[in-house]
Amino acid sequence: MALLTFSLVGLQFTWGTEMTYCTPYLLQLGLTKSKTSLVWIAGPLSGLIIQPLIGVIADRSRSKWGRRRPFMVFGSLVVAFCLLVLGWTKEIVGLFVKDPEKAKNGTIALAVVSIYAVDFSINVVQACCRGLIVDTLPIPSQQAGSAWAGRMSAIGQLFAYVVGAIDTVSIFGTFLGDTQFKQMTVIAALSLMMAVAITSYSVKERVLISARDDGSAGAIQVLSQLFKTTFELPPRIQAICWAQFWAWIGWFPFLFYSTTWVGETYFRYEVPKDDMAKATDMLGEVGRVGSLSLTVFSSITVLSSVLLPFCIMQPGTKRTRFTARPPPKVAAVLKAITAIRPDLQTAWLISHIMFAATMIFAPLAHSRAFATFLVAVCGIPWAISGWAPFAFMGVEINKLTMGGYSPAIPSSRSGVTMITSASIRNNATDTELDVLRLNHHDSTDSDTDEEELASNIPSTGELAGIYLGVLNVYTTLPQFVGTFISWIVFSILEPGPEPTSDDNSDSWMNLDKDRYNAISICLFIGAISALVAAEATRRLRYIL
Repeated sequence: MALLTFSLVGLQFTWGTEMTYCTPYLLQLGLTKSKTSLVWIAGPLSGLIIQPLIGVIADRSRSKWGRRRPFMVFGSLVVAFCLLVLGWTKEIVGLFVKDPEKAKNGTIALAVVSIYAVDFSINVVQACCRGLIVDTLPIPSQQAGSAWAGRMSAIGQLFAYVVGAIDTVSIFGTFLGDTQFKQMTVIAALSLMMAVAITSYSVKERVLISARDDGSAGAIQVLSQLFKTTFELPPRIQAICWAQFWAWIGWFPFLFYSTTWVGETYFRYEVPKDDMAKATDMLGEVGRVGSLSLTVFSSITVLSSVLLPFCIMQPGTKRTRFTARPPPKVAAVLKAITAIRPDLQTAWLISHIMFAATMIFAPLAHSRAFATFLVAVCGIPWAISGWAPFAFMGVEINKLTMGGYSPAIPSSRSGVTMITSASIRNNATDTELDVLRLNHHDSTDSDTDEEELASNIPSTGELAGIYLGVLNVYTTLPQFVGTFISWIVFSILEPGPEPTSDDNSDSWMNLDKDRYNAISICLFIGAISALVAAEATRRLRYIL
């Protein structure tokens, strides 16, 4: 499982680098906070379009290398190239434009285009990384697989923030670039390619040997299928998606603005103006201060992602009075722990409440220590949010597959074909129905109980791409909502002064102690949304 999910280390390192440095980088180039918030439409837009599209296309891929891995490798190469362009935007524009004002506008334009390109291409990698996990693991291992994915994501995130908190220029010199931001883009590019290469080499992916159609369905049909499936979800998957929707309205401003928020809080309340004037790389200073707080956050996330899965029951597990006999000295302790051990749904509910109870204090943070404390506490709910929805979806997807359900799939020949897992295991019907068949290369004991066999073999995966794509829709749509909320808040509270052409100027930061920090208000609004997510998660228990 470590090898299966290792690609998420590089993936999360890249996300961490983008979330840490790109907001202050754009502000330093001359964008106001309200305009910068609109740039971050790139994330949800790319996720809304690319992830489900690639998910369904990969479902149908007949590549001899597997359905997911070719997209993972190609996507990581594109991400690496776009990261390098992002790091050297000024130098690239300077080769073609000599006028300072035009060069400034060209640099901003190229930086925005590069961010969009990074977001679109990295969503290709992310969609296939998640799909590979669901494809490979049977139902009993879905929570463990999602937990390992959460651990690897947390490790990648921690790695990104640790490196970001270090003055890399003093360590590497100018070999990787003359600024912290340039060096971070290089390290992120190398990390992603290495992590994806390890997973792609280590995991033996099953090969599609027969498709449900002739593969001629176009992008419009794929998106039409996604649209239709989104509005005709099974009740439990619908409930999971709504909980994810409200949760991500809260998580979006936290993930994209927390670094800038901590940095601004520090420079606003604790750093004398004279000391700020001496800084030679203000972007690097803000990035390092923010990364230090997020290093603590990621450390707690890693610890939580390692320990919490052992303390939480798997979905569908029923409590029983009968367990293996433990050693007498620890029997009483284990009995007490087992009695209060929550299920995953309860843990997810508590995580929403914990996040809301933390971020509601964001407007009151007037020191780096308090801001860092609030960010660090969120590491626990983030660890749970990183695996809970995917664990629930993995279980539901496998149940639907084994139970014979499939969404309507557009076909170039007969309009709609319904696929059942029963037909996959029935040779007599293989000649009558055009079904998805995967080469498992596995043999099973003929005496094995059918129900046990169905729950312990990996699913055929024909629903993984489409339903994870739907979950991603419910993850990205709230980011549009969060972007709109941030734009309104920034436009009202911090319309922004005219930035200077000096890269080391602090004019792009709000250092007025008598005004509210607009980012803290966005975090507060996110806390309210998390409470709605808690209620949606509570109702999940009563949906069959």
